[in-house]
Amino acid sequence: MSHSTAGQILAQTASPVTERFKKIAAIIQHVRPDILLLCEFDHHGDGGDDGALDNFCRHYLAVAQQSNLDEQTLPIDYPYRYLPPSNTGLLSEVDFNGDNQCTLPEDGYGFGDHHGHYGFVILSRYPIDESQLRSWQHFLWRDMPGNQMPAAYYSAEAQKVFRLSSKNHISLPVVVGDRTLQLLCCHPTPPVFDGEEKRNLRRNHDELRLLVDIIDNADYLYDDKGVQTGLASTDSFIVMGDLNADPVDGDGSKSAIKQLLHHARVNRSVSCGKKTPKSVGGRFARIWQPRNGRASEWTHLSGLRLDYVLPSHDLRVLKSGVFWPDRKDPMRPLVVDEKGRERAQAGSDHRMVWVDIRI
Repeated sequence: MSHSTAGQILAQTASPVTERFKKIAAIIQHVRPDILLLCEFDHHGDGGDDGALDNFCRHYLAVAQQSNLDEQTLPIDYPYRYLPPSNTGLLSEVDFNGDNQCTLPEDGYGFGDHHGHYGFVILSRYPIDESQLRSWQHFLWRDMPGNQMPAAYYSAEAQKVFRLSSKNHISLPVVVGDRTLQLLCCHPTPPVFDGEEKRNLRRNHDELRLLVDIIDNADYLYDDKGVQTGLASTDSFIVMGDLNADPVDGDGSKSAIKQLLHHARVNRSVSCGKKTPKSVGGRFARIWQPRNGRASEWTHLSGLRLDYVLPSHDLRVLKSGVFWPDRKDPMRPLVVDEKGRERAQAGSDHRMVWVDIRI
């Protein structure tokens, strides 16, 4: 739900007429997650709702969707919402790409045509405790020990201000009864669209490493309030995000995503065990390049596992899945166009990942 022109998503959600948004809403209503992360949802770059998310909740999620299905999906309400500030489209005063001018998208702290482009949002049916939010939006890439920043590509001036997180890394507390869950959310840059210096591949690697180091409460960290902090060893958490990394296939570095998936505090059954989210529909996707990973675990039309919901090891997992209906499923129209083709324009090039936990 992003557009190269600021304000377009606000305009498109102002009335319930966009078929693609209806399909997205119907998927959400069908799966009915209590806590939901939506990536690539344009909003104010400084955080907060410009009205687009409220429009989407009011005109789409609060309305039963037909979407060519035999039965309607039921409305769903998310009274608690958080829209974090984002580095995307935030223009730097320093020339990052060496063309002697500061212009978007190349000279933004995160790639975007306007501030807030490709942002992410969280919706919840449980209270969000924003007073205890921690974020690492301003953390400098150079301040990560052993970082992979291509120093020969970025000038000394650029290295002094370049932020690691391409959007934001946040730890958002959600209160479920007498328990608090830390939602560890981010959306690292894709490890492509760069040159021989591999700046995006390297940044993706270090954004994933930042996730791991937040879980480990690494001593070099500082959050946006200047506090040395990561997760406490007693925190229950759920990593959520389009991490743009597949542990088997794709262009990215495999080491960082494997370090996360095999982390001692991550629920192994969900990250790489029997309860790894799967679908039936992914097996029938028409992938044009050879892949070695399991098709049932793909979450993207390119035949990659990019999207993750990873509970901490202390949370009891009941079941999981990827919403990717097969050809005979009555929900199939939600992921294909009018000609039955699986295309990004039909709804999304990603598939929803869900995990049920019991508190």
